[in-house]
Amino acid sequence: MCGVKSLQPDGLLELLLESEKPADVVQTGAACLAEMLDGFVWVSSRQALERKAAGRREVIALEKSKYNRSGHLIEFSVTSLSAFDDSLHAWRRANPGLTVRRPESVQAIVCASSFLDMSSEHFAVLTHPERRIAQLERLAAHLHETALPWFASSADPKQLARAVPNALLTLWGFAQDLIEFLVSRGDHGEARALMERVQVLNPAQHQALATGQDMARQGDRPRWHTPEALGWCSSVLGLV
Repeated sequence: MCGVKSLQPDGLLELLLESEKPADVVQTGAACLAEMLDGFVWVSSRQALERKAAGRREVIALEKSKYNRSGHLIEFSVTSLSAFDDSLHAWRRANPGLTVRRPESVQAIVCASSFLDMSSEHFAVLTHPERRIAQLERLAAHLHETALPWFASSADPKQLARAVPNALLTLWGFAQDLIEFLVSRGDHGEARALMERVQVLNPAQHQALATGQDMARQGDRPRWHTPEALGWCSSVLGLV
């Protein structure tokens, strides 16, 4: 399969084929899936595949089925995608008046999406040992076609304004986070271009944008992921 690394005959592959307990199969299957994707590793403590480079962390979250039982069903699903950036985290910590109120756990977030909303092919059924490799290869190929381009769309500030999916740019989505990411890198022109794209995509939400701008003039500071956050952000960052 194009772009998918083949599993090598090593101890991990043997463990995948020999394991019987659902927990063992899921853990080993997830580790094998990570080996099929360039740069990703399986982080068991967070139940996620993660890739790190130049201060950026990309996360593919997995979840085992609650119906898993030995000999009946062993399955896990890709549930979400998210990207984090250390420089953005530092910028937000240094400029609290230029960012919304948010939990510490998302101080570094660039964007995120439910994978369940992106694709119906989000699971791997590993019940039968003889089918496990094929199931993981199928899911890895699908992640190459869907998840990896999704990550790439927000990785390059010079391309971001036109590359990110529309689904990220709702007033309840991650447009505000993406704009902050661009401003934190000094790309104010790209930030304005992204803001213009958001306004074209959300013509019915001009009131929410105006409300956020009014909040900025009054010295208020909205919470993360509220409709007013984007208008407030565009005002305090000088994009309007």
